[in-house]
Order: sequence, then structure tokens, then C-alpha cells
Amino acid sequence: MKSEQKEVNLELRGETEVVLKRYFAAPPQLVFDCHTKPELMRRWLIGPPGMTLERLENDLRVGGKYLYVYADAAGNKAAVYGKFREVIVPEKVTNTENYAMDLSTFDPNAPEDPNATVESRSFETEGSGTLMTHVVKYASSEVRKMMLESGAGPDGMEECCKVLDKLLLELR
Repeated sequence: MKSEQKEVNLELRGETEVVLKRYFAAPPQLVFDCHTKPELMRRWLIGPPGMTLERLENDLRVGGKYLYVYADAAGNKAAVYGKFREVIVPEKVTNTENYAMDLSTFDPNAPEDPNATVESRSFETEGSGTLMTHVVKYASSEVRKMMLESGAGPDGMEECCKVLDKLLLELR
């Protein structure tokens, strides 16, 4: 990947995986921090159109939980949550990912879905910046197809990355 490229590159791997790569003009530690520190995440982690990040909890340690709650103007809420499986500062973070579309029945202490999505982000020095490789493993090819069609693939990620680029420029 050329260091000048700042678009999300997509690769489908097997039946259930998606590999997204994106270059950032900042050192790995700073890019890692922006992906793991709540005070920085709040500044760039935009949600679905019309929704804002209302609540963010991030216990960054193996076995630690995270919770991101998004809300719209009408008060509708949805959440993304899971557990961290691997944390190697500032090189890699791996976590499960679950979705709660009805928070009235959401129990953060309920057992996690054994078919949860598993995500891994690695941050490698490339030139004067960072290459982030985001590997997403879905429970099935059908779930992968549904997620890509929903905008959770490169297009949705690219919108977040553009906001993150601005934040990284400000922080450098």
C-alpha cells in the first residue's frame, strides 16, 4: 500500500472475513490512542447517519468490556458492545462485537453471543505514518453480506477515517 493512499482498501477473505486497510499520516501510538482512549474516540467515532455517540465505556484490557451507545434526535438508541481478547499497546487490539438494537431489553451482563463478530486492528509503521489493518470475521457469509450492504464496509469506515484524519492533524 502506498503511503499517499488515504482511502479504505477492501479485501474479502474466505467466506466470512473482510480485511480493510487504511493509511494515516501519524505515528502508530497516536493512531492506536485514537482507537482506544475514550476522550479521543468521542472526537471522531461517528455513528450511523442521524445518530450521535451518547455513551462510551472502554475497559482496555484482555477480558475488559466496551460499550458504545448511539442515539438519534427522537431518542432511539442502539449499542455496540463486546470484550477485548487481545491488547498489545500500541500494535494491536482484538475484540468481539455485538449489537443491541433494543436497549430496553439489553443486559450488559448477559452471556455474550458465541457467534459474535471478531475484529482485530493492527497498527504498523509505514513511512512516516501508520498502516491500520482491520480484519473482521463474521459468523457466516450471510452476515458478512448483510453488513457490507448496510454500509458498515469501506464507505462507512471512510467517513469515520476522514474525521480521524482531521483529529490526527490537530494532535500532531
